[in-house]
Amino acid sequence: MLTTTATNAPGFAIPSSENRGKDVEANLVYSEVLEGQKLEIDFRQPDGEQRFAQLSKFDQTHPTIIHDIRGEESNYTLDKNGFQYVHHEIEGFDEWSNEERVKEVLVPKTEELVRQITGATKTLVFTTRIRCFASDAAKRADNRAPAHSVHSDFTVAGAMENLRATIKDPAELEQILQGRVMVINVWRPLRTVTKDPLAVCDWTSVKPSEEWNAHRFIFPHGWNELGKISHSKDHKWLYLRRQAPTEPLIFTQFDSLTADQGGFTVAHSAFVDPEFLDAPPRESIEIKMYAFFA
Repeated sequence: MLTTTATNAPGFAIPSSENRGKDVEANLVYSEVLEGQKLEIDFRQPDGEQRFAQLSKFDQTHPTIIHDIRGEESNYTLDKNGFQYVHHEIEGFDEWSNEERVKEVLVPKTEELVRQITGATKTLVFTTRIRCFASDAAKRADNRAPAHSVHSDFTVAGAMENLRATIKDPAELEQILQGRVMVINVWRPLRTVTKDPLAVCDWTSVKPSEEWNAHRFIFPHGWNELGKISHSKDHKWLYLRRQAPTEPLIFTQFDSLTADQGGFTVAHSAFVDPEFLDAPPRESIEIKMYAFFA
């Protein structure tokens, strides 16, 4: 029988000297400030694929200090900073290399965890993705490699459009929108991470109205919109050194309560730690879900 144990930061073990306080200077890939802070690519048009392939021309690389918060986890919370590390064990589960079992077990357990942490009355998973360095074209097409660019999965408009695409019943959607709606991303290593760890940007250090650039992608079936972030020296980047499978990162990608202030669309990025260039490829799972509040 599988049981779940979840605690906030105080439940973390005292870090060893190997794990403690290892800040890293890494190059993060930001976006230049776009005209009007928005860009649109229409894949229904003949030049859509070509314009998408040229997006890297807007990239700007900035050396950045990324602070290891090992031992300081309790200083950062979902409500204040937009992210939170928790200690979450699923007793009796040890099949981390079995992709189907990982999804079968972790999805419902992670929904339970998010409801516990946020107080949501209901959760609805809409994306589950296992990321690793892939050597075959099919896995690259499935977007499984770590994302080395500073971004948020949604803008406010993108999160709302995705919600409308997910909840087809107009009456149900209207009822949901009467309460608080969040998008939560839960990122969990499938084995202890050394290569390409994930960093998050403290929401208290950003200015969304000045730094977020909306990238809207239009497809025959609809559209989505993510955020690409412009650099600021005030940004505070953080990560958890040697993050283990029992230490998931929970971070916000939308919150309707703050929609007029940027929506808590927390920026994040994988980064290269020069100490672990030759380490085994990263394996992780991200589970994105809506959290609804009555």
